Amino acid sequence: MALSRVFEPIKIGNVEVPNRIVRTAHDTGFAKPHINDDFIAYHLARAKGGCGLTILEASSVHPSSKLDVALFGDEIIPGFKRLMSAIRPYGMRVFQQLWHGGNLYPDFSGGPPWAVSDVPGYWGLVGRPMSTPDVEELKESFVAAALKCREGGLDGIEVHACHGYIFHQFLSPYYNTREDRYGGSFENRSRFLVETMRAIRATVGNDYAVGIRMGASELPGGVSENENRQLLRQLEFEGLIDFVDVSKGDYYRMDTMVGSMQNAAGYELSSTADIASVATVPRIVTGRFRTLEEAEQVLREGVADLVSMVRAQIADPDLVRKTREHGPDAVRPCLGCNQGCIGGLFRTARMGCAVNPTVGLEATFSEDLIRRGAHPRKVLVVGGGPSGMEAARVAALSGHRVVLAEAGPALGGAVNLARTAPWLQGLGDITQWLEQEVYRLGVDVRLGTYVDGEAALAEGADDIIVATGSIPRMDGFQLANPSRKVTGIGLPHVLSSIDLLSQPNRNYGKTALVLDTTGHYEGLAVSEFLLRKQVAVTYVTQSVSLTPYVQTTWRDVPTLERFYKLGGFDQRLRHELVEVRPDTCVVRALQAGVDQLSEVPADSVVLITQNTPLRSLFDELRTIHSSVHLVGDAMSPRDLQVAIAEGHRVARNLSAAGQV
Repeated sequence: MALSRVFEPIKIGNVEVPNRIVRTAHDTGFAKPHINDDFIAYHLARAKGGCGLTILEASSVHPSSKLDVALFGDEIIPGFKRLMSAIRPYGMRVFQQLWHGGNLYPDFSGGPPWAVSDVPGYWGLVGRPMSTPDVEELKESFVAAALKCREGGLDGIEVHACHGYIFHQFLSPYYNTREDRYGGSFENRSRFLVETMRAIRATVGNDYAVGIRMGASELPGGVSENENRQLLRQLEFEGLIDFVDVSKGDYYRMDTMVGSMQNAAGYELSSTADIASVATVPRIVTGRFRTLEEAEQVLREGVADLVSMVRAQIADPDLVRKTREHGPDAVRPCLGCNQGCIGGLFRTARMGCAVNPTVGLEATFSEDLIRRGAHPRKVLVVGGGPSGMEAARVAALSGHRVVLAEAGPALGGAVNLARTAPWLQGLGDITQWLEQEVYRLGVDVRLGTYVDGEAALAEGADDIIVATGSIPRMDGFQLANPSRKVTGIGLPHVLSSIDLLSQPNRNYGKTALVLDTTGHYEGLAVSEFLLRKQVAVTYVTQSVSLTPYVQTTWRDVPTLERFYKLGGFDQRLRHELVEVRPDTCVVRALQAGVDQLSEVPADSVVLITQNTPLRSLFDELRTIHSSVHLVGDAMSPRDLQVAIAEGHRVARNLSAAGQV
């Protein structure tokens, strides 16, 4: 598709945005305890990459609701000025989102927040119902925050009025139980928001860009599209907004707010385009857009004027520039896995990316800082999975002469099989891109080439990177009971996930037991593979919840919905596998007595346990070669994000002149 609309400038109030690509507000975890070099470098990289507009992450306007960034202290202004000084030369416009979480998050002292009522929030927190003076104080706080943004040199502000936060709570008939002028009818429930927007406009004037983020709730009977349209008409009629940013969902369905691999591009449009249809001000829409072609289509259809591409520009900060100069294939693809971005925030309180290890480290680790060394080295990479390909790619970018040897017939490693599982086909996007890049950079790729110690030494490489991966451990080892020796573990119907996915036409019977000690998506993928074949699944794990690592990516909810629609899925949490029999398995609750056993049907048994690293080549070479490195699953079986990051880091740190 020829791209034209995405590169057109557009005016939002008095602000000219150079193109139609936006990064809507998203938490990063970088601005702690204030705007710092990491935060600035992260946004600067996307400005250099060609993004038209960035809306900085939600920031608290009042001490009664806590987020990383606070807008109620004057120390935010110098930070804004530093940020804008860095970004301004590159043309990207910058707005700030103003936020209060209501009953969802505690206040800055750790106590209960201000809220519309004493109805508990999604996480179970009971807030302090706001008095009328509190409402007035919070309005003034939004106004004061807007003034700080203007003083700090930002181009505009956006008021967050959806996703279940304070204004959504006032709008909601479930959370708003007030009996004063801010409760009851929709006019009353929307009064707080309308009065706040009036106060902001009256204070900052008509020459400063003011917008609002709106959206319908996924909670049945919650804030509807119709109510959003009604409110949008009023705000626009009164001249209170210069743009509208329309999203969908709330904490009731986080997987809608941050759609993952199961969501198609534009999945929110059935709701957001409906709301935006009444607007004449510029409209921003979101919804897992990954390419400029997808954004172009939305713009041509006329349902929006700008398109948000947040995670796509986390994965590749140069998305706009690369697409314009080299075409879409040059862009490192976002997988929609939510593992590093959303998942990183929940696991480590800091955003990362499964495919881009430089996220949050741009100040010192951006790929722009890679320099070709004056004295190139010869680098041998053994293993053509994601870690090996990333190592080869970065070494080649550094100017080294790189040989990539893969024992199998194709590059891609374990991803080649994982992508065949239900809803995981997108995993192959990153291995396809890495393969394309290593060939483009002139890496000497040798397929079907097994490398032992002798062959590695014969290559005469200055540096050897071992990325040979891992294999399934099939002894039935269970984390919660290492002493447990599972009887019957060697029976022929006991399989690994590799066995299962590589033999899709095999007869797996009518029932299966899946033992999962890892807690990643692999267990869900295997279960869905079987359920689709009408094989009933008993899922056994020592964990207190289903796949705990998946829950931080919000992919578990839609997966379980599919499971229960297919039927035949049963969970046994806090359980262990005791014995495998020809057509049944014996399991036990971990806290039950040794003789409190139960039997479940299982024509097939699938073991998903921690793999065994394939590191024998490294162990052979480490004492006889001066520069041997172990990366990815060959070091320790973990996940795609770690594998890519380790390959990247090792290649960046090779001992050649000019390395960063």
